[in-house]
Formats: sequence, C-alpha cells, structure tokens
Amino acid sequence: METLKPHYNINIEMDTEKVVVLLLGDKTIGYICLNYPLIFIESQYALEVKNIRHTFHDIEYIMVDMLSNPYLSVDPDFYNAYFDFMENLNAFSAEDFYFYNVN
Repeated sequence: METLKPHYNINIEMDTEKVVVLLLGDKTIGYICLNYPLIFIESQYALEVKNIRHTFHDIEYIMVDMLSNPYLSVDPDFYNAYFDFMENLNAFSAEDFYFYNVN
C-alpha cells in the first residue's frame, strides 16, 4: 500500500476490512485484496499501478473496463475456498466482489 499512497488515495479500516478501495481523487478505480495478491483495476489505470508496484511480482491483476460491469466469473470451488459467499459467481462485477468481501 505504501508504494501507492503518493499517487492515489486509499480507503480502508485496517482493523475490520479485507479489501482496500483505490481512489484517484474521489473516483474509485480499483480494489486491492489484503489477504491475497489480487487487484481489481479499471483498465485505463492498470499500467500505471503495475509500474508503481513493479517490484511485487506475485500480484494478479484483474483488469475491467468498469468496476460496475457484471461480466466476471469464477469457478465456485475455487472462490468458496478462499472468499466469502457471493450469490452469482457466473456474472459479477468488481464492485460485487468488494461488497461481499470487504469485511
């Protein structure tokens, strides 16, 4: 997180939340999982974030056109092994992932 703070605003309650909200000004541009090397990021900001975090090689970036578009899917067995319950694993958005996994 420290590498991103000079460039972006970060919103998190460290004691209770498991997902960081990454902001550019007041616009949410991504979500960063704290327990896993996983970043949901809007495509137009992905390259800059990757360049800032270039020394962190194990991060998986999930690039989306918009955080609210429900076109992501995941294998239920994999998802349920690591993350909190989410209703529709065949069509969800990055915002849905954040909502179901923030706490």
